[in-house]
Amino acid sequence: MPRRKYGKLRKVVELPPKGNCSRCRSGKYCPIEGHEGNKVASHREWSGPPKTEKRKKARS
Repeated sequence: MPRRKYGKLRKVVELPPKGNCSRCRSGKYCPIEGHEGNKVASHREWSGPPKTEKRKKARS
């Protein structure tokens, strides 16, 4: 039986299994813990400039 919250019907949704998750299969980010798409790691060696200078304040 669906639950009611603030007058609207709330549908209970089961979590998809790891092997059949549509987001993981498409290669997108998946918010579900333990899924393959939840691991976010950079694949680049460059991590940005060592030092950046601040912009000068503009006079108005």
